[in-house]
Amino acid sequence: MAFYVPLGPRGLIFRIGSLLTGVLGGFVYWQAARRRAFRAPSLTVTPILVDVPPVL
Repeated sequence: MAFYVPLGPRGLIFRIGSLLTGVLGGFVYWQAARRRAFRAPSLTVTPILVDVPPVL
């Protein structure tokens, strides 16, 4: 069961900080999504395996 505890001025600071964290986190996510969209697809390199005779 949750209990309500009045935080006073700290509650306002906590609320502003939470809002600021959400806005900045959304901005960072948006920037990362834009970078992923503009980045060229990575090239896949397949190795060619050659049989090498054992050295005696």
